[in-house]
Amino acid sequence: MSHSPSNSKRPIIGIPVGQGENARGAKLYIVHQLYLDAIYRAGGIPCPIPLKLDDATYEDIFRRIHGLLLAGGEDIDPRLYDAEPQAELEKIDPERDAVEMKLARWAVDAQMPILGICRGHQLLNVALGGTLYQDIDKEMGVQEVHDMRGKGPNFRQQRPHPVQLEPESRLARELGAILWVNSLHHQAVAQPGRGLRVIGVSPEGVIEATELEDHPFAMTVQWHPEMLGDDPVMRRVFHLLVQEAARFREEHRRDSC
Repeated sequence: MSHSPSNSKRPIIGIPVGQGENARGAKLYIVHQLYLDAIYRAGGIPCPIPLKLDDATYEDIFRRIHGLLLAGGEDIDPRLYDAEPQAELEKIDPERDAVEMKLARWAVDAQMPILGICRGHQLLNVALGGTLYQDIDKEMGVQEVHDMRGKGPNFRQQRPHPVQLEPESRLARELGAILWVNSLHHQAVAQPGRGLRVIGVSPEGVIEATELEDHPFAMTVQWHPEMLGDDPVMRRVFHLLVQEAARFREEHRRDSC
């Protein structure tokens, strides 16, 4: 396949998909358009990665991408962090869990750039041996609002609470030390996984951002910057991923085709 000069310079960002169905019951692989738009606007090529492939195919795909985006979606199966499902647990997708856990661990080992968003923030934590609160209202007793789903016509853009970032973290240096964020989750990181450093918390202590130590770029956020695309600060998150993916491609001399 031929590429235009501009596209040949764009790093490829792999995005594992979710699963759903249309109104007629046809099975679909799905990924929110906003993630694809955000990656493209930041200078990358978004590449959805399907489920249910064999390991050799995933290895081939992994060799062709330059960065990994772990997107939002369903709850993570609590058995992956040795917990029993609670009544508050919502829909899970074990097939997606398995693919994302595999790719996340490979990306950590390869020192490939990683960005985790909402579910992806939690997924990387579990992939590194961490645990989750299955429902923060029940297990943490927080009073601040974190789950804005369905609360008004613009619930995806509402910013109900701030996040305090560690001043020395890269995220704080790039975005600022205090951010007001949108919030669409009922689960949260409990015990951080191996090497994950907590760099952002809500006023009541919900873990909102992490960075992986001894890794060039592995960053996770609990909020949804892709839904705040008119905010240049939030767009910066995707620019960082694409920038680091371009560096990774150059350093590792990875061809994408």
